[in-house]
Amino acid sequence: MNKGKLLALSVVAVLFAVLAFSSPQAFLSTYNIGTLLDYAATYFIAAIGLTFVIMIGSIDLSIGGMLSLFTVVFVLTLNSLGFWAYFITIGLGFLLGMANGLIFTKLKIPSFIGTFGASGVFASLALIISGGRPIGLRPQVLYLLNSLTFELGPIKGSHLLAFVLFGIFFLIQNSTPFGKYVTAIGNSERATWLSGIKVDRTKIFCFALSGLSAALASIVLVSRMLSGDPTIGTPYQLQVIAAVVVGGTALTGGVGGMFNTLLGTLIITLVGNGLYVVGIDVYYQMIITGIITMVAVILTLDRTKIKVVK
Repeated sequence: MNKGKLLALSVVAVLFAVLAFSSPQAFLSTYNIGTLLDYAATYFIAAIGLTFVIMIGSIDLSIGGMLSLFTVVFVLTLNSLGFWAYFITIGLGFLLGMANGLIFTKLKIPSFIGTFGASGVFASLALIISGGRPIGLRPQVLYLLNSLTFELGPIKGSHLLAFVLFGIFFLIQNSTPFGKYVTAIGNSERATWLSGIKVDRTKIFCFALSGLSAALASIVLVSRMLSGDPTIGTPYQLQVIAAVVVGGTALTGGVGGMFNTLLGTLIITLVGNGLYVVGIDVYYQMIITGIITMVAVILTLDRTKIKVVK
């Protein structure tokens, strides 16, 4: 285990021990553990595809807009088309993520600018489609969410989904050519291209996975809220990006992966949950998350890949 993973794992262990010791009744309650796992599952699922995007040295700032749009789309289609809503939402996520990748690779627009603009488009579409207000699920379709909402103590179906997805994408990253291509591109894109690897194709697929994971996370969000909210993505965007970076996946690419994102998710969730348990206002929680993210970037950034800071 490298130093980055060991540091992140140590932070998780220390945070859990401190919170469990300082507020055992509140922090270790079944309700609080379930709440912690709810947020962790959502952050992690949304961060899966973003992990691959950051590993190639790019960024996807459309996560927030996509979460807002997909919660609205999923609720509307679930109300009218039933189970087909899952396929429609996941397929739309993959396609919109692919569109981000095509804009980045074919139009040569930096991923920061392209996905930032796309986020505005997606967020606006969510508001237009929903009429600017949350849309609730019809009682008749709630049974279609049973696979995500069933409970075994503090464990829910959505938590098990996050665990399964971790296993799948951990294997994809470490045991497939695609995973190796992602790391190679992040370390040296030119060398990877000269070796004959389809660099643009790999980049497009990374962004498609980012859209796919945002769609899956939106479905999990709906299973918790039982509604689609056209503004829900805004507070989640910083948390999802932080979950990837805090775990040790470097913004310069080539370093990190699924295990890092899992650890980063646990850190961000424990910090937010711990601050809530001890009574610190939610607005201060965002400040602390931002500071943690900046510190993580300072620790993981490979400055040898940056000739000029602009």
